[in-house]
Amino acid sequence: MKFGFAAAASLMVLSAGAAFAQDEVDYGSVYARLGAGVSFVSDWEQDYAFSPAPTSSLNCAPADPCAAVVLGPPSGQTVFLGNDWTAAAALGFDYADGIRTELEYRYAKTGVESAAVDYAEPLPQLSAGDDDIVAQFLMANFFFDFNNSTAVTPFIGGGVGGAFVSSRRDETDAALALQGRAGLSFEAGDELNFDLEYIYLRTNELDFGPRAETFPAGDFEISTSGERYRASSVMVSIRKAF
Repeated sequence: MKFGFAAAASLMVLSAGAAFAQDEVDYGSVYARLGAGVSFVSDWEQDYAFSPAPTSSLNCAPADPCAAVVLGPPSGQTVFLGNDWTAAAALGFDYADGIRTELEYRYAKTGVESAAVDYAEPLPQLSAGDDDIVAQFLMANFFFDFNNSTAVTPFIGGGVGGAFVSSRRDETDAALALQGRAGLSFEAGDELNFDLEYIYLRTNELDFGPRAETFPAGDFEISTSGERYRASSVMVSIRKAF
């Protein structure tokens, strides 16, 4: 009797241990993700602020008809951006119940196609400066996986973090960044997945400067503001669980 009770108790302990081990396996796993894709960045419409405040000036003789035209410095600029590439690396945790969280670093580079400076009247253009907009992001992301019986899993997600964006003159500003994501995950076996996703990201308004510029009316320091970094990206990632 005692032997039978001990055997039953041992069997219960072993069963509980096996169930606990199974729960540990199913609870989740750490994963690493690497991704790359194309990024479509919206054009920038920016405002200028001057220090000291500029005064009006004339560029012709008082007797000329153009003497009535008051010329001043530009009020802002429009930067036309092209499409370029983005890449990301992330370390995350899959909770095995349809929820994932991760910490992601992403780098994006976008070429400047052209820049138009907004003048009330024609004046010499500002220097062209750097030809690229570079953005770096550190994001805390979360995902909801719609698990099913197939090898293809739809998912949605989002993230919040910080952005470090450089202007075409290599000026840098930091801002809060938010993003939304949606995509499909393709199971490849051996804890390996391939993700195809769309990402929309935007930051708070960016402020660059001040920088020194020379105009016919004199030398000024210019600060540029009034625009956000907004981008739509399509990214392909490889995700490996450990």
